[in-house]
Amino acid sequence: MKPLLNAILFQIVWFVCLLAGNVWALAVTVLYLFLHDRYFMRTRREWRLLLVFLMLGVVVDGTLFQLGVFSSSAGGASVMNSLPPIWLLCLWVCVATLFAHSLALLRFRYALSALMGAIGPTFSYFAGAKLAGIHLADPIWLTLLMVAIIWALVLTLGVWLADKWSLFENQGQIK
Repeated sequence: MKPLLNAILFQIVWFVCLLAGNVWALAVTVLYLFLHDRYFMRTRREWRLLLVFLMLGVVVDGTLFQLGVFSSSAGGASVMNSLPPIWLLCLWVCVATLFAHSLALLRFRYALSALMGAIGPTFSYFAGAKLAGIHLADPIWLTLLMVAIIWALVLTLGVWLADKWSLFENQGQIK
């Protein structure tokens, strides 16, 4: 039941982050992380994964904004224009909360992780861009291919790190 609840809560956070802007995204992410820490985490080592994903978000999406692959006419990028919007970084952190729970079925299944990474997040970026006013560079298919390749690697990395840091329930770790 907890993996399903983890996925449902993430989807709620996803919608809030996309539709409500930076302030609400930050507020709902803090609440989500509090609930995640309190009710889902089995070990504090999971915070390392969240930090890694925050840094990945800064580097990956920051680079894509800098290269013009993503752009925002509505001021979605940060003031310095070198970082992704706060709401997008919130999503990166929240994605990391899925690995040891909702995505635990991917443990040791790296090919499936890459396939799911290439498909799910790519559609999420496509739909999310439309909802949040982010422009994807033309040709769209090339931008989405780039996102698919990146997320095939990112999702696989997340599964590998969750396993390496013993974050999965059946590894007997306690908080």
